[in-house]
Amino acid sequence: MNFKVRQIKLDDLAGFRAALTRVAAEKKYLLTVEPPSLENMEAYVSHNVEQNHAQYVAVIEQEIVGWADLIPHVRETVRHVGRLGMGVLADYRGQGIGNQLLEHAMSHAWGQGLKRLELEVFADNEVALNLYRKHGFQVEGVKRFARCIDGEYQDIVIMGQYRV
Repeated sequence: MNFKVRQIKLDDLAGFRAALTRVAAEKKYLLTVEPPSLENMEAYVSHNVEQNHAQYVAVIEQEIVGWADLIPHVRETVRHVGRLGMGVLADYRGQGIGNQLLEHAMSHAWGQGLKRLELEVFADNEVALNLYRKHGFQVEGVKRFARCIDGEYQDIVIMGQYRV
């Protein structure tokens, strides 16, 4: 399977939203279960493109099948920190796409001068935990019973790494 990882473009908005919508609908991997409004997503992607932030997509035959972004916080005192968001469509998991997305986003974020990268991941998502560990993230804490969906509670693992 051939896929390409590249920086997001404004033309990718619909495909990015479709991918995010599909992953969110699984109710397993993202905090959100519904995508942001089209207007909010457009503002988010436009800002990231304009600021050259680390937002990448994986594409197969013009379909966006995954994404990863490490976007700096907006507050001045934590602007040196990038927060990871990522997802891969179910049919394409386990094929190295997440690994490549994360490598590209991290390289870009470090290259832009970020000093700390952080993320939150559900404690039962062992595949993601292993991917993040492989890329140098360390567990910094656990938020117990942090999410409740369909009557089930999940812990959230806080992970980070830094270059200060």
